[in-house]
Amino acid sequence: MAETQEAQRPTVGESGKGLAAFKPYVCLWPMIIGIVCARSGIIVGSYGSYVSTDEGVFTDGATLISFVLLAVVLVVVTLQKTPLTKRVVNMSMYACIALQAVTLVPLAIIPEHDLNMFGVLFALHVVNEFLGIFAMSYWLRCARGSSTTTVAVYVFVAFALSEIVLGICATQSVFTRDIIASALTVLQLPLMHAAHKRVRPFQIISPMQENDYLGFMKHTISNTRYLIISGIGVGIMAAIIGLLRGYPTGQAIGFTVPTRIAYMLLTITICLAIVLAVLKGRTRVVTVNIWMIMQALACIALVVYAIFPSNLEYGAVFTTTLNALMVAFDWYIIISFSSYGWRDPYYYCIGGFAMFLVPRALTRMLLGNLQLLSASTVLASALMAGLLVLSTQFIFLSLLRVQELATTESRKKNPSRTMMLQHFMGLDDEPENYTNLRQITMKQNVEEMGKQFLLSDREIEVLTLYALGYTQQRVADELYISSATVHAHIKRIYSKTGLHSRQAVLDFLQQYMS
Repeated sequence: MAETQEAQRPTVGESGKGLAAFKPYVCLWPMIIGIVCARSGIIVGSYGSYVSTDEGVFTDGATLISFVLLAVVLVVVTLQKTPLTKRVVNMSMYACIALQAVTLVPLAIIPEHDLNMFGVLFALHVVNEFLGIFAMSYWLRCARGSSTTTVAVYVFVAFALSEIVLGICATQSVFTRDIIASALTVLQLPLMHAAHKRVRPFQIISPMQENDYLGFMKHTISNTRYLIISGIGVGIMAAIIGLLRGYPTGQAIGFTVPTRIAYMLLTITICLAIVLAVLKGRTRVVTVNIWMIMQALACIALVVYAIFPSNLEYGAVFTTTLNALMVAFDWYIIISFSSYGWRDPYYYCIGGFAMFLVPRALTRMLLGNLQLLSASTVLASALMAGLLVLSTQFIFLSLLRVQELATTESRKKNPSRTMMLQHFMGLDDEPENYTNLRQITMKQNVEEMGKQFLLSDREIEVLTLYALGYTQQRVADELYISSATVHAHIKRIYSKTGLHSRQAVLDFLQQYMS
């Protein structure tokens, strides 16, 4: 009987150099372009393609209201005991794409005709942000369960490409760029179908770094505490970014053409440098090192603001690069949460976006409404510097503590004092038979396959474990049956389905995956 045919999956070896190192990830192109289109819809439509640091109430105000709507979705997926089915996920995405494409049209027309429709515009921005976040969440959930290298390539390559798209749109009129964003939104439909026909990201055999968020899945203590620390750290850094984006009075900072290009090139350079470092096997790139880069950008932004008070766009280059890099890092953390936690991925996607966008919007609006802060550049700078120091100390001291606990504690001897926070963030243990999202999802997919081929309940149990990569002996041990019985079940499954290898089963199951 044939075992998994690993040769059929894209693999990456340690000797891969140059462009050859990217070859195993070429199959990700529909997903990469898909999330580029999703990000373009929200940034072009509601953030003005970053021709300035923000669009005032149409960004921060709309963000806060959109998360009230997203909270409803969060409640629904929280009450859901198992991940949403592929049909529900796909139908929701189809509706999201259609509604967002339609929403972007009046966002293009109303400013073009100088119509005084503030309330309508605000409502449209709320809807656009809600749908844009939902669309990005779809593409992020598709990458769950992948390795460190795969996720890094997916996230940071997509982000670099999206910056090129946004840079092009920034040179166009409001009408033209919003119509382009609407077209890119619709483009997600064929990209969804193209992605379903290709190898799933978690099937790409590539290095998993032990010192990375995804690598920590193997070590429960390190994993949960590291992710919780990262979530809190993101919130603190988001507050800093919110203040920097409106330095010093809370007003948006407009870019000139050279500074807009400088921001784009700096962001693309950092993203590609991160990808290359990960492909070369550098450790801690998307854990400790990325925090160092972001905190350095915040420091540089503050210094440049102080040196060039009459040309704030110079400092805004580093501020907006920091903001972009934090969003990319947020994507990475969302995939890590989704891969580890047992709840539906939308729970972690919405929660991950909320950790960053809500504190950023609140502090940005706070800066503009507190007269004491806006009237004193020194006070505003001191507040930002203080938060930056707090962020640095919190992150790095906490990470040192995590490393210490990982080698000296066990959960049974020293129960975590953060269990309530773990539960809230969806990092607690799954209470049913399976202990991670991938196992639950695989069982759902096999059940769908079982309906098609009339598999028995026992055959579904065997096939679920077998498709997850278990050997026949391990399947036998898990189900308390003999290895010969497992072998007989697998032969019957092959006979009923017409499939004759584990890889063939995995390829067939892709059509059920959401």
